[in-house]
Amino acid sequence: MATIDIKGGIHGTAGSVVYRSYRGMNIVQSRPRRFKQTQASQEAAGEFGLISQASKVIREAFRPFYHHFHDGGMVNRMTAAVSRSIRGSRSRERGDRDLHDGELSFLEGLEFNEDSKFCQVLQIRPQVRRNEKGQVTISLPEIDPRRDFVTPFKGSNKVKGYRLSFVLAGFNFREEFYEYIGEKKISMGPGTPTKAHELVFEQEVPKGCLLLVLGMLECTDTNVYKNEQEPLNSREFNPVSLIAAFQSEDEAEEGYGESRVLRHYEEAAASGIPTRTQMITGYRGNSVLRSRRAWKELQTPSIGGKGPGLPDQERGQVQQEMEQIVREKLSQMREQSAIAKETAIDTSRLMGKRVKF
Repeated sequence: MATIDIKGGIHGTAGSVVYRSYRGMNIVQSRPRRFKQTQASQEAAGEFGLISQASKVIREAFRPFYHHFHDGGMVNRMTAAVSRSIRGSRSRERGDRDLHDGELSFLEGLEFNEDSKFCQVLQIRPQVRRNEKGQVTISLPEIDPRRDFVTPFKGSNKVKGYRLSFVLAGFNFREEFYEYIGEKKISMGPGTPTKAHELVFEQEVPKGCLLLVLGMLECTDTNVYKNEQEPLNSREFNPVSLIAAFQSEDEAEEGYGESRVLRHYEEAAASGIPTRTQMITGYRGNSVLRSRRAWKELQTPSIGGKGPGLPDQERGQVQQEMEQIVREKLSQMREQSAIAKETAIDTSRLMGKRVKF
């Protein structure tokens, strides 16, 4: 039954139609129905779930840096970028791929807040690469805040400084953990040029991790009580972006993620410093891939004795053995049936008589 609320919005169902409200609009859509999914639709649904969960993991991992200061379309943009990356894989097909197989260039330049784009606020271009040691490096030219930063605070005395930060994080979806590898910050006054920098993340990179680099700019004001700089960023102004992404160069053995997380938690408990390694909870991407791969192996026929199925000769032998077992079982059932007939009691002749058992 559909009802009308006090604002004139219609809610509920009427026959095969569903009424609902979204952002002040009345929407009419067909009532959901069950459909028999084909193999292709099952693979597509499974991959979409994997994409959504991977996108959520990345968002949650970087939340301590961008906080909640993002625009309304950030979630959809992130999911779309992860989708293009995974579906851009050239090494594996749908149902057998994740973000480790994807084309990570689709993630580069992803803005967390379209109202204040990092690429527009920052008038210089950081050069991100990996050196011969495999370390991530960021090259920055000389920066003059008056010339190279475009902020809504220009011309006011509210801003007492700027903080340009870069965060390197590693994600291993197959071992289900991520790690904050390092953070580099450059602080400067509102009218003080800063010399060129070569930032190097020298920390250890965990095995099998794809690497994402986050860039952000904060405008700061002085807290006279704490004698420190506090950010002025808000939902209206918070330039944050993924500026680089690198695929993993190695593989991690099974159980590597769990052992690393436990070790880092023990070290954090002993030192009192928060752990930088987090287990990915609620991620079902690996179970989806395992189930699809197992299903494909069962469905894929053997060709010429090769492939994931049994060779033709072994398959025929197994089938003959199964047929022999069935024949023996039927023969045993017939014998038991004959014996039951011979020893059965005709109860119809006992009607009205006393019988001692």
